Amino acid sequence: MSIDTRLLNIFDAIFKHRSVSRASEELGIGQPTVSIGLNKLREHYHDPLFIRVGNEMQPTDLSVNLSKGVQSVLAQIQSINDFNMEFDPKTSNQQFNISMTDISHLVLLPKLINYLQIHSPNIRINIIPIDNNTQRLMESGDIDLAIGFLPQLEAGFYQQTLFKQHYVVIANTEHPRLQREQITVDEYRQELHVDILATGGHYVVEHELQKLNIKRNTLVTLPSYLGIGLVIQETNAIATIPNYLSHVLLSRGSLKIMDLPFNLPKYEVKQHWHSLVNNNPSNQWLRRICFSLFSGTNI
Repeated sequence: MSIDTRLLNIFDAIFKHRSVSRASEELGIGQPTVSIGLNKLREHYHDPLFIRVGNEMQPTDLSVNLSKGVQSVLAQIQSINDFNMEFDPKTSNQQFNISMTDISHLVLLPKLINYLQIHSPNIRINIIPIDNNTQRLMESGDIDLAIGFLPQLEAGFYQQTLFKQHYVVIANTEHPRLQREQITVDEYRQELHVDILATGGHYVVEHELQKLNIKRNTLVTLPSYLGIGLVIQETNAIATIPNYLSHVLLSRGSLKIMDLPFNLPKYEVKQHWHSLVNNNPSNQWLRRICFSLFSGTNI
């Protein structure tokens, strides 16, 4: 039996979703058709390929080894299908799946939405959070572009630097003890802090403070930057956040920005994409727009 594109798509969808039902939904075919296709693949490879464990179809070792090759073949087929494919951003109703950090939601996304409303009103954006599945979803073509400080995507993906970020301190404008433009090291140690979970880019802050032997007096730890401005505005705590985010928050509340009393390294915010979409005209357009809007961002 020969393996055709239809069977490869069935394999890839099950591998991606770990579910026959979700694979059938993605492919737009019935579950029995997916099951029949899976049985043909099992017969061909003399391997179960996927074994039900709880509510998931877990891949066998052979299935894991096959997955890269299957994705590569499907990517080449898609590239052939997309060759010279016309894309008109003024009339296209395409949906782009963009993975962003929470900071990018606040700092960058409004710019992109405003641009699209004026120049490409029919295009839609679906924002997907950065998590442990981001790399896999980019490799499968389910994420078109990822934007942020994403060191986990440094290897194996195309990347383009948009701008560099540095950290500052924000506080309530009525803070009883902090009325200067710069905070001292002693004040930084003594004041209460609103911290962010040390995931994503924010681990840089915690790592560098440990190297400097500076321990913060943490009042509360938030899961993300979303909402941090309101917390600082309503308390006498302070927070260490990226500079561009501080200016966005400053425009929305009674906050002030202070320079750090020590140096933290700058980091690069980039856009990342997979080779699967590198030559796709619509993805190329999206990358050009994001670079034009965000490169050297000056909030």
